[in-house]
Amino acid sequence: MGVLFDWDSPEQAFTDLSYRDEEALPNKGIYTMDRFNIFIFCCLIMIGSIVIASDDEDEPEITVDLSGAGFDAEEVQVLQDDEGNTILGDFDGNATVNFDDFFIFADNFSQKDFVEATDLDGSGAVNFDDFFIFADNFGIAYAKAEAQPQDPTQRANAPVFKKLHKGINIDTSLPSAGVWPKVQHDVAQFQAAANAGFTSVRVFMPFGAGTEETERQIVDALANDLAIVICMWGNSAWAKNNIAVGAEQIAKKWGELARAWKKYPGDLVFEILNEPKGIGYKEEERYEEVMQLYNSAAQAIRNEDPTRPILIGAPRSNDPEYLDPYVTEKYLTYAFDGGKGFYDDTNAGVAIHFYNPRHEDGVNFAMWIAPLPEDKKWKPIVLNKITTAVSWRDRIGVDIPIVTTEWGCWTFPGRPDAELTEWLQHHMSNFRKHDIGSMWYTGMQNNQRSFAIFDSELGWNQTVLDQLTGFTPTALPKTSQIINSEFHQPGLSWRLTSDKITQEYVYGSEAFSGNSMLKIHVPQNAEGQLYQQTYGGNGEYIGAPGKTLLHLIKGQTYKISFISASEGGKGRMRIMLKNAHNIDLIYDSYEADNGWIHIGKEAKTHTRLYTHNKESEMDVRLELDVGSKEQVLYLDKVELIRN
Repeated sequence: MGVLFDWDSPEQAFTDLSYRDEEALPNKGIYTMDRFNIFIFCCLIMIGSIVIASDDEDEPEITVDLSGAGFDAEEVQVLQDDEGNTILGDFDGNATVNFDDFFIFADNFSQKDFVEATDLDGSGAVNFDDFFIFADNFGIAYAKAEAQPQDPTQRANAPVFKKLHKGINIDTSLPSAGVWPKVQHDVAQFQAAANAGFTSVRVFMPFGAGTEETERQIVDALANDLAIVICMWGNSAWAKNNIAVGAEQIAKKWGELARAWKKYPGDLVFEILNEPKGIGYKEEERYEEVMQLYNSAAQAIRNEDPTRPILIGAPRSNDPEYLDPYVTEKYLTYAFDGGKGFYDDTNAGVAIHFYNPRHEDGVNFAMWIAPLPEDKKWKPIVLNKITTAVSWRDRIGVDIPIVTTEWGCWTFPGRPDAELTEWLQHHMSNFRKHDIGSMWYTGMQNNQRSFAIFDSELGWNQTVLDQLTGFTPTALPKTSQIINSEFHQPGLSWRLTSDKITQEYVYGSEAFSGNSMLKIHVPQNAEGQLYQQTYGGNGEYIGAPGKTLLHLIKGQTYKISFISASEGGKGRMRIMLKNAHNIDLIYDSYEADNGWIHIGKEAKTHTRLYTHNKESEMDVRLELDVGSKEQVLYLDKVELIRN
C-alpha cells in the first residue's frame, strides 16, 4: 500500500506534520492536516510505503519502502544542541534527526511490541505524544550536531546488576527469625518466581538471625537460576547508642558473612542496610551516622571479598533525594585493591525505594485505594524520583548501577486493570530508559498483604506480571497459607476466643521447630479456641478491600498439620475450618475422626487431610479447639497447604 502527498521536499512534509495547529500550516493549500489526518498518515505508512512528490526533474517521485526499517537499538544516540539541550529521535545514530529516523518511528507507532528508544516520553507506549516530541526535534537544523561521545566514566559493572532489572521481593520468615504477618520461606516460592519470568529475588535478613537458614535461601535461589539480594534489617539499638558501637557490629556481621559466603558466585548480592529510618535514624542530622554504618560494612566486605556485589542505600527510607550528598566518596571512604574506592568499585551499586503517588503527593494511589488521577498530577511525581537518582549519577560522573529494590502499590480486586497498567507502564518504561533496576515489593508475604501480587491459591496477579516480566506462569506451587506459623512474636495472627485461656511465647532450644513456640494454659471452667483468619488492624495493616488470608478452593485437598505436646501427656485438641464471616462449620476433625486428637507428652506432628468439595471459600477461619479440659499445651509449626 502506498500514499501520495504533494510536498516539494521531505523537509517541507515533516514541517507540516510537526505543526499542531492546522491554521498555522505554511503549506495549508496542499491539504488540511489535523491530528486525525496525522493518525491516518502514520497508520498507512506503518504497513506499506510512502511516495513523496518532488520538483526535482531527475527524481520527481521518491518511493520509500517502510517495511523492516532497522537499526541497532543498543547504539541509539542522544544528541545535544549548542546549549546542551537533549535532542531525542536520532534512532539510527547518524547524528541528525531525519526521515530515516521517522520511518523507524513509524514502524513502532502504536505497536504493542516496540523498540524502547522510540517511546520518547517514557509512557510505555509509542503514540502521538512521542510523535510531537519527535517532530519538535526533526530537521536539518541539527544536521551538524555531533553524537554525544561515549562517557569515559562508564565502566564494566558486575553482570548481576542487570539481573536485578527484573526482580521481586519475597518477604517471608525463617524458622528462627521473622515477624507475625509473614508466611514461612519455601523453595517453591523461588520456583514460582522463576516460572513467572523473574531473574532475581530479594529477601530480608534480620541482624540477629542465624545464617544457616539464610544460606538455605541462597542455595534455593541459585538452584533456580535466580540472583538473590540479601538485605539486612538493622538493629534498633544502634540508634540509641554511640555510632561507633553500631558501626563495629554491622562491620563484624557483614565481614563474617562475606568470608563464609565467598564460595558463592556473583549472583549473590549484599544489600547492606534496609531503610535506616525504620531502626531510629529519622532526623537528617543523623544521616552522617547512617553513612558510617554503610561505610564500615562495605570496608569489612571488601577486606574479605573484593568482588562481592553490594548495594548501598541512601539515608531515611533509601530515598533517592538523599543520594546527593550522602552516597558519595565524601562519606564512603572505604578502600580496597591497592587504593580503589567507591567510585572505582564496579561491584558496587546503589539501592533506592519509592512508592508514589502517595498521601504527601495529594493522592494516595500507591499506598491506599485512591484512583489514579490525571497524568499531569502523578507522572511527574514518579519521574522525579527516577530522574533525581539519574541526576546524582550524572553529577558524580560515574556509571554506578541504580536498583529500585522496593517499589509497588496496593493491589486488590477493585483496582481497575487499566489504571494499574498505566501506572506500571510509566514506571517500567522509565526504568528501561534510564537503565535502573526494578524489584517489586512484594511478591509474597501473605494472601492478605496489600502489596502482594501472589496468592498461594490463586497465583500471580497477571495484570502486574504482564508489565514486570511479560510471562504467563505455567505452574502454581504448593505453599502454606498460615502466617506466624512458628510463633515468632505476638500480633494479629493468632487470637483466643476466651480471655480465661492464656498464651505465652516460648523462646530458645525448647522450641519444636526454629527457636520459638506457643504455650497455652487452659484452666478449669474455661473453654475456647486458638484461631487465625483475615486480620484487621491500623496503619499499613488495615488491609486492602477484597483481600483475605485463608482460602479453600473447590476440588482441592488440604493438609492441616501442627507439632504439639502437653504437660502430663493427656492433652487434647481438634481442628475446625469455618466461614470467617458467619462462622458456619466447614470441617471438624472431631466429626471426621469420631473423637479428639490426643496430644502426648512428647512433641509429635499431627496431620489431617480435608477435601473441599463445596464452592470455594475465600475467607476461612482455622480454629484449634482446646475444649474445656484443664491442660497445658505446646504448639509449633502450624500449616495449611494444598496436598
